[in-house]
Amino acid sequence: MFNAMTRAEIWLQDTLDKTLGIEDLANHLGYSSSQIRRQFRQCFNVSPSAYREKRRLERAAVLLSLTPQNIAQIALRCGYLNHSSFSRAFHRRYQLTPRNYRHALSGIRHLSLSERHFKTTIVRSQPKQTVLMRLYSAPELIHGLGVTKYHANQLECFQAHLEPATPAISLPDLLSEKVEALEDEPSVHQIRTDIGLYLESNTQANHLALPVAYRRVAMPSHYYAKTCFEDFSELSQAMTSTLIQLMRDQKQFHVSGEAPRVLWHPNHLELQTPLLF
Repeated sequence: MFNAMTRAEIWLQDTLDKTLGIEDLANHLGYSSSQIRRQFRQCFNVSPSAYREKRRLERAAVLLSLTPQNIAQIALRCGYLNHSSFSRAFHRRYQLTPRNYRHALSGIRHLSLSERHFKTTIVRSQPKQTVLMRLYSAPELIHGLGVTKYHANQLECFQAHLEPATPAISLPDLLSEKVEALEDEPSVHQIRTDIGLYLESNTQANHLALPVAYRRVAMPSHYYAKTCFEDFSELSQAMTSTLIQLMRDQKQFHVSGEAPRVLWHPNHLELQTPLLF
């Protein structure tokens, strides 16, 4: 049942901007709504609706802090139908109105630039796919990152169909962590890391029946900020440098709120931060 609740949690993450309810989630998974509520609470210590609101507000905090979007736009992008309901929910969570939160934390005042300079460029990608498995652990606690065999665990019989591919992770909580929107005392399964392969072909995995722990993620053509670095220990510094450069130099681009990715190339690591134009 844990795999089913992992799929439920991912579904809630992927539908933050939609007005779908628990009945829609139950239909998606093939369970009753009462089963979903009971099992989800057992796995995550919170109801599905409360969990989704938590994640919506974390994304709102990111967009308020790091983008120039107006509050009404942010409310819609985070699944709230009107400004007032969004403001009430946000104030309950952060004890500040969205406007006051933006004033307190926006821009680069809360980001400390490291001594190391990382070059960031804006890239427009072609449509891609990733094959990912969700782990509820901070990436620094996961041993084997960057090793293709570890990223392709349980995918051995598909290896011939998934080449060429690059070891990759997706980090749904990294931006929220940067703007200090996560809880001070992380609850169970707080930090999420998606581990898997970044595929060169957009159709590479379409016909494959992947193991239950894995999922295909289609990425349409989009802009992202590309920042290269040498060692995974530099990820936090590279992310901070990327955000500061975006806010200083790239006024036409800003973060979308989608999860940043890290790719392991033979001679370097690449941080990809999805952008809106």
